[in-house]
Parts: sequence; structure tokens; C-alpha cells
Amino acid sequence: MNRLFAALILAVTMLLSTDCEANQDRLPDPPPHSTNQKLPALPDLDRTAITVSGLSSGGFFAHQFHVAFSRLVKGAGIIAGGPYGCVEDIPNPWSPFWRVPLDRVSAAVVACTHYYGDRYYGLRPALPKVEDSAGLIRESANQGLIDNPSHLADSRVWLFHGRSDHIVPLQVMETLAQLYGVFGVDAPKLVFDKNRGETSANHGMPVGTFMGKSKFPVRTCGQHEPPYIIQCGYEAAEMLLRHLYPEDFEQASDDPHRDGTLLAFDQSEFFGPAAESAGLHGVGYLYLPTRCTAEPCRLHIAFHGCKQDVDSVYDDFIRDAGYNRWAATNHIVVLYPQTTASAVNPNRCWDFWGYTGPNYDNRNGPQMRAIRAMVDRLIGEAP
Repeated sequence: MNRLFAALILAVTMLLSTDCEANQDRLPDPPPHSTNQKLPALPDLDRTAITVSGLSSGGFFAHQFHVAFSRLVKGAGIIAGGPYGCVEDIPNPWSPFWRVPLDRVSAAVVACTHYYGDRYYGLRPALPKVEDSAGLIRESANQGLIDNPSHLADSRVWLFHGRSDHIVPLQVMETLAQLYGVFGVDAPKLVFDKNRGETSANHGMPVGTFMGKSKFPVRTCGQHEPPYIIQCGYEAAEMLLRHLYPEDFEQASDDPHRDGTLLAFDQSEFFGPAAESAGLHGVGYLYLPTRCTAEPCRLHIAFHGCKQDVDSVYDDFIRDAGYNRWAATNHIVVLYPQTTASAVNPNRCWDFWGYTGPNYDNRNGPQMRAIRAMVDRLIGEAP
């Protein structure tokens, strides 16, 4: 065994032996808001196989991160998300004779999503247009704020919209699919599952069977209730990971506890003293399959939805959303970054409308920089 593998095993052993241990078998309740444990470097991660996924605000953010760092990220799985810069150019329906954009917050909750319905003071705003998002991507790239979107053509993308989902309109996801097409991601690299031949899914993370313990009742496929993991008889994590990593994809582990470890790490070192503006929790989580301590693996980043962080749903997303079962047997390390509540983000959503500042959707955004720094640490390109 080479020195890198030996060092990794030693680091993991040290993590597991501390009082701040937070693995799949022993996550403190309530979850810790700080830890001294550092995110480990995994120098044998495949830098050409980094992918992202997310639900709801996490889906918007996963796409946003994919676009901004398309040179790095080679695939995305998006459940109930929307197109880049969705909130930036929604016309105010009360300005019929000249174009005045809706404020970002309103655009986020009545156009890009219907979180508060589909009306703005009685009038229905227009849905996002693909040409607006494509223009913003090109402009941001020309300004050096995001990677050249030509890199997107090398990606694999899996999209899902539940038939019973009334939070994110189907048309918003259709615009997202069209946007990927504009930049060269078409079938078969692009799959858009509109949930036509399966049990109708609400706004949540579909799993075959909810297998863990939870403070919440098991939610059926048609429900929209915490922890927003819905039992549908099919598994979104499997479908998206199978599409993103199509080569020799194996069946799931029957015991991800046995076959891997969930590590807590200090997230605060990645966003510094501006914690309030970053909207990030002090602790993040990493699922590390046992085989990844001795064999090369890939990295997948999973972004939870609003009110789906560890403070809201305990370990239901990081443990029971389905990712770990498939990651354990398919050489996939899963990074679970976490948001936190603030006055401007009480629902603990990922930032796709600018609550962290005007750079929220480019490489300079506080959350975008923090996640990129975590990736750099993992692949051995940062201290």
C-alpha cells in the first residue's frame, strides 16, 4: 500500500476516534454546529469524474455550480431545479409598456418556483426564457466570472420533474433542458425524466423504500412534507448516479454502514469570518466508502433542498436519500455541504437568488467559493 493510502487510512482512523465523531451509526442529536475535524485530502480521486446533484434550491444551485465550474464538473443530476440566473430577468407584470425586471426574491418564489403561488400582486409573471439564461452565461463567461460554457458539451446531465410537483413548474425544467441543449448537451448525454410511467412524485427526493430511522413519518410519493424524502418505488439517486457514471455500475450495498463511513468536518474554514453572509453551517459531511481508502474513486456533491439540512431533518438526507447505498459499491465519495438559517434565508435554502450578494451565481459567490475550496481540498489541490 502506498504512502498516500496509508496516510488516508490514518486520517480516517483519527477522525473516527474523536469525541466529535459523526458517522452513519452515531450522529449526535442535535447535530453539532462546530467540529475540529478537517476535511481530508483524497489525492486518488479522479479529477475527470466530478459531478453534482441537488433537489429544489439544491437543484438550482447544482446547475449553477455546474455552469460556473464547467471545466471541473463533468455532470449534473437535477431534481426540481431551474436554469442559470433564473431570477435575473423575469419581467414585472405590472410594467406592460417597458421592461422592468421583477426583484430577485419575488422572481424566485412566484416565477422560477411557485413556492408562494404564481401571482405577483394578482398578475401572473412570465416564466424564465432560455435565451435570457444563455445570454447571461455568455456575458458572465466573457467577463471571466465563470468558465467558458463550451466545457458543458462534455457533460452528462440527468433531470427529473415529478408529475405532482407544483412547487417548480414543469416549464421551468423544460427551459433548463433547452439551456443545456444550447451549449451542446443533448440526448443521449441528456436525459429528462418527466415521471410519466412511474408513481407520481411530489416535490421531494424519490427513494425506493425509506430504509432508515427518522423523526418523521414515512412520506408517500405524493406527499410534500419533511424530510422531503418520498417513498416512490424508484430511486432518484440510483438513476442520476447510474447516468452520470454509466461504466460498470454495480448494484447498491445492502449495508452502507458496513461499507463506508459518514465523516463530519469543519465547513467554517472554507468561508472564513463572513459566516452570516455565506449562509453555511459550521459542519459538513462526507460519505467515504471503505473501498475508497485503498482504490481510486470519483467525487459527487449532493446539495440538499430547503429545510432539508441536518438541523431541520437530522440525518435523513445525508443518510437516507439513497446516495450512500449506491456510492458504497460504485467507488463514489459523496460530499454533503450544509446551509444554515439566517434572517435573509430562514428556510436554509441554497442561494440561487442572491441573498449572499450580487456574485451569488459566479465563481466569486460566497457559497460557490466555499464549495470549490472543499473540492480542491478533497482532490489535493489546496491545503
